[in-house]
Amino acid sequence: MISGYYNFGSLSANGIIGFWILFIGLIFTSIMFYFVFFRLNEDNDSYKDKRRKNIEKQKQKERISKLYPKENQI
Repeated sequence: MISGYYNFGSLSANGIIGFWILFIGLIFTSIMFYFVFFRLNEDNDSYKDKRRKNIEKQKQKERISKLYPKENQI
């Protein structure tokens, strides 16, 4: 199928341009899959956020100890 000046057959999966488009799309899809499903599970908290979480845990422990004072006297 030649249409005008350009051969659209080379854009098919069997053509050289179509193959490279599919190959680059596969690489791009795998990179996006990596960033979406694997990188989001990592713990990337900043120093201030880690500090804030530790302070919240300490406050929670203090509140629990106020609710159950007998258990802490052992």
